[in-house]
Amino acid sequence: MKKLNLLLSMFLIAGTVFVSSCNKDDDTDQGPILTIKGGGEYTSSDATVQIEEPILVGVTGTSENENLTRFKFSIISNNVPTTFVDSTMNTNAFNWETEITFSSVGEARLLFELWDKNNVKVEKSFTITVEDAGMQINKFSDVEFGSWNDAVGSFFSTSEGIVYTRGQLTTSTSNQAKIDFLFFKGAENANTLASPDDPDANTIVDLQLIDWTNKNQTRFNTTTITSAQFDAIADTYQFPVFNMGTQSTKVNNLTEGQVVLFRTQGGKLGLIHVADLYSRGDRALLDIIIQK
Repeated sequence: MKKLNLLLSMFLIAGTVFVSSCNKDDDTDQGPILTIKGGGEYTSSDATVQIEEPILVGVTGTSENENLTRFKFSIISNNVPTTFVDSTMNTNAFNWETEITFSSVGEARLLFELWDKNNVKVEKSFTITVEDAGMQINKFSDVEFGSWNDAVGSFFSTSEGIVYTRGQLTTSTSNQAKIDFLFFKGAENANTLASPDDPDANTIVDLQLIDWTNKNQTRFNTTTITSAQFDAIADTYQFPVFNMGTQSTKVNNLTEGQVVLFRTQGGKLGLIHVADLYSRGDRALLDIIIQK
């Protein structure tokens, strides 16, 4: 589980307190009785949840002697307590619940405290671990790319999972707007992935990018991700942080097994795995995943 040193956020969606007043005359204060609600949809003990996954928590309180006078609910994250409920009352029976969601990963201790009229306090707590399940992805496997004059195209749309040929793009501005990257064989056999707005790609006459009206600004990072790690990616994935400081408009000198991180103009993250560069050099077999 990846943990970030961030304060967990919480939204109190619904909370209710029910009180009824009743006094008892008893010289012995047994203290309040605090019970965490369990069963059904309630979370009542240590648990692991996903970001933005709601949980329902609640407590009941009673007193056989002195009336209940105060209830407090706090969340403690990174040793920092945050109080969300601190209410006073004068009752011998107490009922409270609320729905909670967390907006960042980490651990949080939920602390419930109850006092009676003699300031006798009882407390209960449990810990919630918040994880990030990762982003939903689309995966396109064994996608073939060719040279500019091949029947197999050189230009890829991540929104469609389709490879386009040069002829499908030169006069179609709507198709141009779908293209996020292209593959070509550069100088000295330098197999290259490039953004449509890459300056060098735009100097290659055969690609005809100079005539395009719409050129998406895709950016790339190199990675240390292995082929095995890429192949293990299932339906969700937590992408590496995209480094804006080292971003580039192309990645050349590609090697088989290499994995490249990219970010589309719309902000979606993806990975390109170079499965095969073939012997001819200006063709490639790529595996691609992209954030939904």
